[in-house]
Amino acid sequence: MKLTSLPPLSLYIHFPWCIKKCPYCDFNSHQVKNTSGDPSTGFDETRYLDCLREDLSAQLASVWGRRVHSVFIGGGTPSLISPTGIAQLMSDIRALLPINADAEITLEANPGTFEQEKFQAFRDAGVNRLSIGVQSFNDTHLQSLGRVHNSEMAQAAIQYAQSLFDEVNIDLMYALP
Repeated sequence: MKLTSLPPLSLYIHFPWCIKKCPYCDFNSHQVKNTSGDPSTGFDETRYLDCLREDLSAQLASVWGRRVHSVFIGGGTPSLISPTGIAQLMSDIRALLPINADAEITLEANPGTFEQEKFQAFRDAGVNRLSIGVQSFNDTHLQSLGRVHNSEMAQAAIQYAQSLFDEVNIDLMYALP
């Protein structure tokens, strides 16, 4: 079989830091280390974004000619990245690869890091789909899962996200003890 055109490309960008490591999580994620109380200062955002750009540049030969139809920024808790950082990341991707005008750009978010101004700025930076890690609406389950939010925070995050983003999904866990 011979391809008549190159298949579209999906990018997964991993952000490995979280406010705290949940006990059930098997993903490559690490608790931010800081003393200020502000979780967004517990990692070197500029250095990490520079490394992501260098890594993508190094891989260009293997994806050259393919158009990006989706970008998924997962983790970890990528909503800890500043809106300026997300804008820079998207600018770097656009400078290196052709992106479809209707590309789906997803950012994973934790309801415990939900700030209205910040999420509006993510939208302005090109994010058009938000994936919210709710996991449960039961506060007892959320505590046992080690989550940093409660059900009220989750519901508020969902409501605001639906008013702002074209597409919103939530992650839920079932059959919790």
